Amino acid sequence: MNTSPLKLLSKYTFILLLITVSAKLPAQRMLNWPDLADVTFAEKFSNSLGMKYYQASFGEDLKQLEGEEVILMGYLIPLDALGETYALSKNPYSACFFCGAAGPETVVELRIKAEFIQRYQTDERRAFKGRLQLYESSLEQFNYVLLDAVPL
Repeated sequence: MNTSPLKLLSKYTFILLLITVSAKLPAQRMLNWPDLADVTFAEKFSNSLGMKYYQASFGEDLKQLEGEEVILMGYLIPLDALGETYALSKNPYSACFFCGAAGPETVVELRIKAEFIQRYQTDERRAFKGRLQLYESSLEQFNYVLLDAVPL
């Protein structure tokens, strides 16, 4: 096989360029449920609401993921009767956080992009991609939220 040095050089230049460009593309990190367990909770009381809540203290590794695009797989749990708001759970509905069988680190609120809102089946196992948001106080939202979530 007779390949000219110019063709060979252009081929290797293209491969090097491809590697360089792809290394700079933002990559999504596959998040696992044990990653979300890097948190401790302290029970607090809200005088204004007259109820207890949990104050989260996130581990350093988890804090570094805040605002990053991540992928997480879990079981879909509907949060409203219309099927427009969902949580992603480590466990199926029968053993999820809402029935007292797990902790707040086992659920993530999905804020699904409008064009991807649809009715999903309870306990449907799916992966979603979105930007991870952490909330120390669980009074108005979950401790973990996936913003701009899209199903994969």
